Amino acid sequence: MKSPPTNSDAVPTPHQDTHGRRWQEDFQFTLALILPLLVRLNTDGQDVALQRLALLVLLFAVAYGWNIVFTKQIGKTPEIYQFNFAILFSLLLPSPVGWGGAVLAASFGWVFGREIFGTKTVLSPVIIALAFAIFSFPGGGYEARQILSAASDQLLAISCLPGAAWLLWKGVLSWRVVVGAMVGVAATILLMAGPESSWWSHFMLGTFAPGILFIAAAPESMPRSENARWVYGLMVGALIILIRTANPDQPDGVVFAVLLGSLFAPLVDRALNWRPRYE
Repeated sequence: MKSPPTNSDAVPTPHQDTHGRRWQEDFQFTLALILPLLVRLNTDGQDVALQRLALLVLLFAVAYGWNIVFTKQIGKTPEIYQFNFAILFSLLLPSPVGWGGAVLAASFGWVFGREIFGTKTVLSPVIIALAFAIFSFPGGGYEARQILSAASDQLLAISCLPGAAWLLWKGVLSWRVVVGAMVGVAATILLMAGPESSWWSHFMLGTFAPGILFIAAAPESMPRSENARWVYGLMVGALIILIRTANPDQPDGVVFAVLLGSLFAPLVDRALNWRPRYE
């Protein structure tokens, strides 16, 4: 029996990784997120910034604690690679929230996104945690701000660019996903509102920049093959606009767009890389 032809675009599975590489990527992400975090803290004001920093430390402790629990069960040594998760979760929150809900959401996201399947990451722990928080505690500070009527957060978006450019240069992020998401946003806006619409303003609204650059384009969220990453990026960008314009309860749209895109990523991968079996 002949083996099916190989796909030249296929890359090693991003969801299965060694502990050493996982720690290295988390360290790189942490460095890239420092500037956006500082910008967020600066715009928060002193009291809110202190609450966000305290929540960040708490989230790291929760994720590390769960890592200790699960690694001890299989006789391995706990490792520190939870900074990226803690920073992203606290960075994407629109305002300070209750710590009880945050701990529960972070626990759910980290366990089901990182620990329960061993070394295989099915979905981004940050996306799982944020989606869980929004659904479970809609009145506890997790409700999104009215993005379409809010002022553009240009400083936050620009602060994401240096770290993202470095990660793209290192090959950690996929530029195909980033470009695909931007094209998806532009195409959807132009189809819905016409050529006079300011589609570029959506890149500066809400959590678009950190969500696309540091979650959607990250290895644990995107498909394996390069062709599938184009489609995945287009899909996420289009979903963001559809959710922002059609769902007033979730005006930001980034969390659920990335969540849905990640759920369909394996299907897109399989569809674009399907080959008939040769006898």
